[in-house]
Amino acid sequence: MQIVRASSARGRSPLAVEVLRAVVEAGEIRASDLASVLFVTKTSISRYVNEMLDEGLLAQRRDPSDGRATLLSVSTAGRKELAAREARRSAVLRELCREWPRGDVATLTKLLQRLNDGILNRLTELSR
Repeated sequence: MQIVRASSARGRSPLAVEVLRAVVEAGEIRASDLASVLFVTKTSISRYVNEMLDEGLLAQRRDPSDGRATLLSVSTAGRKELAAREARRSAVLRELCREWPRGDVATLTKLLQRLNDGILNRLTELSR
């Protein structure tokens, strides 16, 4: 889906977008837990998190349960960027499916949800 990726925020890698999405879903999360959720190394997450903190897309605060750790959250700027990216992606997908019969779009949506659920279940099993 190169055309959909091309609608991404300028210079933002797919993993960076997934970092934003995962932090939004978590509300607040430690970087080490984020690495586990995304199945990447702590080193990779650290690099992305530091860049995104510098750009103002993420915010951090001390974890009240462990003063040595920090919790990450998505800043207002990060939420705006993710929302804009999702809007661009949705527009591209709407355009691609514009002439499809409604039933085909509904079927595709249902099947993609089923696929996503299966992937999530498998990842959950693997992380145990």
